[in-house]
Parts: sequence; structure tokens; C-alpha cells
Amino acid sequence: MTEHLRLIWARLDHLKRMADYLAWSLQQVKGFSPIQDWAALTPEQHESLAAFRVRFSEFQEHMGKTMRAIAIEEEEHPEPFGAVLALMEKLCILDSTEHWKLIRELRNAVNHEYEENSERLTQFFSQIIEETPALLGYMNQILVYCRKAYGYQG
Repeated sequence: MTEHLRLIWARLDHLKRMADYLAWSLQQVKGFSPIQDWAALTPEQHESLAAFRVRFSEFQEHMGKTMRAIAIEEEEHPEPFGAVLALMEKLCILDSTEHWKLIRELRNAVNHEYEENSERLTQFFSQIIEETPALLGYMNQILVYCRKAYGYQG
């Protein structure tokens, strides 16, 4: 096995752990979403939202790095990132590059708008709650591809 495949496998192992934490956080925030009154949230609920936001963001970022590593393994240029997304769509990892970009925009918006506008925050959190299963599904497609293409056992 090449050093680069070891890197991909390590990223996949890490993604699986991250996915478990993200799925747990998703269940936590679904219990009190959509949020009607931000002032009525308990400190524990605020903590759950913060953890969910961070886990969603880090998971999405780590998936992007993993997809870039796969592109390199496939001897494709990893820049611009749109080329990586097009490859991921071709490999049936993503359903569309536009959907990935939407998820990325949500990630950026919820990180930059945090605690500034309660209506927008409610909308952002509702959307990332809605998109989390798709993000986890993309991770599963990465796993399927890497098992088939590279013999990943994890």
C-alpha cells in the first residue's frame, strides 16, 4: 500500500468517528428544533447547538480534504476544487456539485452569522439539520468507493 493510500484510509477512519459524533449531535438538536424562542433555550441546548454547528462544519471540511486526496489518488488535479467536485459526481460519490456547494454555503453562513440574527439562525440550523443526512450519505458513498477502488477494509 502506498503512503498516499494510508493517508486516505486514516482520513476515512477519522471521518467515521466524526460521523458518529455528528449523528449524535443531530439527534440532540432535533429534540428542540425548530427554535421558536432563542432566549428560552437552556444552557445545555445552546451547548448542543454549538457542538452541532462545529461538528457539521468540521465534518464537511474533512470530507472535502478526503475528496481532494481521492482526486490525487485518481491522478486528477485537485485545483480548482470544482474539478474535485466534478470528479466526485462522476464517481457517484456526490449527487451533484451544486448540492455540495449549497452545503458548503450553509456551513459558512452558520459560522459567520452565529448569534447575530435569531431568525436567520433558526433558518440556518433548520437547513443544516435537513442537510446532515445527505452529508452523512456522501460519506457513506466515499466509503463504498474506497472499499471497491482501493480495498479499504474499515
